[in-house]
Amino acid sequence: MNDMNVEELNKLVKEMVVYCKKYSIPIEHLFEILEDQKVVPMIRGKAMEYNALYALASILSKRNWSVQKLNLNAQTGKTDEDISVTHRRSGISLKIESKSGVRGSMNNGERARNIKEPHFKVKCHRSRSNISLAGTSNDRYAVDTFDVIITNPLNALIQGNTVGEDLEIIHNDKTKRVLYEFYDVDNNKDLLLKAENDWRFCIPSDIAENGFIPRTPYVKLKNDPHWRPIQEIEKRLIAIVKEKHKERS
Repeated sequence: MNDMNVEELNKLVKEMVVYCKKYSIPIEHLFEILEDQKVVPMIRGKAMEYNALYALASILSKRNWSVQKLNLNAQTGKTDEDISVTHRRSGISLKIESKSGVRGSMNNGERARNIKEPHFKVKCHRSRSNISLAGTSNDRYAVDTFDVIITNPLNALIQGNTVGEDLEIIHNDKTKRVLYEFYDVDNNKDLLLKAENDWRFCIPSDIAENGFIPRTPYVKLKNDPHWRPIQEIEKRLIAIVKEKHKERS
């Protein structure tokens, strides 16, 4: 995000005051509310959707694609879709869902049971509230719910089950050394910044199990065959568009 000028900052302050009045929030306690441990995960998850939107918009050609945020006011019983990417020439729209890493799941693989190399997990299942709204007990998404899933490792680098007010980076020194080397950094601040911009994507059918997306699929830190760098996404999107156009015909 670019630095705000004075005019933009003043506008933001006014909007914040209006927001607090609208929802009966005592403005002097606004940041205490925002820092609440039950509130922060929801805010970070919503922020990730917009960061994913910006990441896609910066990669995809504006001449060929329209990138939009979906479901600003999601309706009961409907999937809360994140992003729509429309192929301008064909008019075909694709649903792209952003999913955060499972908090604290970054693992160097040394003692892992399934993957003996650095990896993290992605939270790809419905929340409890979404399950209730959908009227089902199955928290997994069907493979055709989304066309593409995107993620980054940022949340996987945040230590889980901490009691302090600040987010803490994972405590495992061996894993941190692996990350420092992979991202070519020497401090936590730069590490988090690099991880935040390390966007990966996958096609659900590539990781599906019996017609469903796994609850917490693994992502290899290096050379994962299914979770590819976002720089490669346009080629896959074109392939999906061609397939959908063929089905239409």
